[in-house]
Amino acid sequence: MTITSRTQAEIIALTDSHWSKHVKDSAFTELISGKEPGHRMADYVDDRTTSLLKVNLDTRYEGDGKGTIKKRSMGDVWIRSRDMYNPVNVKSGLQAMNGQPNLVSMQKLLDYIFRRWIDAYYLLIIKFDVSDEISHSVHLVDLLEWTDFITYDAGPGQIMLREKDFNEAFSSGHRPASRTIVDKAEALFGLFEQQVNALIANRKIRLERQRGLFADFDVKTFVVDQSAMEFVP
Repeated sequence: MTITSRTQAEIIALTDSHWSKHVKDSAFTELISGKEPGHRMADYVDDRTTSLLKVNLDTRYEGDGKGTIKKRSMGDVWIRSRDMYNPVNVKSGLQAMNGQPNLVSMQKLLDYIFRRWIDAYYLLIIKFDVSDEISHSVHLVDLLEWTDFITYDAGPGQIMLREKDFNEAFSSGHRPASRTIVDKAEALFGLFEQQVNALIANRKIRLERQRGLFADFDVKTFVVDQSAMEFVP
């Protein structure tokens, strides 16, 4: 069962209220005044937001089976709702940035769904506009409902958000059609399978290329020849 609408509203209200008060704190303004403010502020915002939710809601961290916090958990924090804990991943950055940030390991997400450990994966997205007076926006979405706005690279194995497309759709009022957990899992697995097969095909091409080069490699006549290379001052 997903997080209730009441608890979702509470998460958004808590986060919004906190950053409305603290965007002008000296620690925050110092972070955004240097180079690459988006990267500099990320850990700070994530840690502060996670602590905020821990204080005000019924939350847990995922354990590693040994009584300690799991280092690479699915969620920055797990929030209880409808008698279960739901993973929430805090994602912060600059409003002007429209890249493809990493969200979660595809294999891990599928594992948790197929094992019936979760039926939702929440992103608490906090975006800051520092172009003039500092402002922010807060959104809470279930990634499993927004799979039309993700991409996946089977090499590193990470699901990434197509920020520009997502931001435009969300701000225009678009909301995904209701789907069953089976539909959501099918969409994810279809993307996973497609990209893994593409990776395998690509690796086979690379293998054949290197195999051909190796076949022509004769160590007995090996002499360094840099005539095909270019060097510049």
